[in-house]
Amino acid sequence: MIRLAGDDRDGRKTRDWEVDEPTPERIAQSIADLDGGRWTEVSVTEDDPFRYISIAGGPDFFLVTGESVDGEMLQLRNPEWGSEEFRLVCGGQTGIFERSDLVDRDQAIEAVSEFLNGFPDGFGSAWSVE
Repeated sequence: MIRLAGDDRDGRKTRDWEVDEPTPERIAQSIADLDGGRWTEVSVTEDDPFRYISIAGGPDFFLVTGESVDGEMLQLRNPEWGSEEFRLVCGGQTGIFERSDLVDRDQAIEAVSEFLNGFPDGFGSAWSVE
């Protein structure tokens, strides 16, 4: 089963939410809603075999990480963006990231599409795999 989950932060209250078998449109809209304030992270998880992808941040830059079926840790990168440091709120926590470790909204949405399709063309050079 595919599950979409995210956070909804309002002051000190956090209301996490989940949707089973989300449509691609629902996933894309959830990513588009990430604003780095109220909504700071969404994830897409498959139970069997287990794998996930997480998109955090917003509204302009996103950290995309995950785990493959083989247990490899994944991170989508954008090396041409350079090493300038950028502050981003991910899962309600502020972190400092190099811009090369972040992607734009379209890249984040495309990453989820690749994930849902099982990375048919492999991970490619944009993905850091450990």
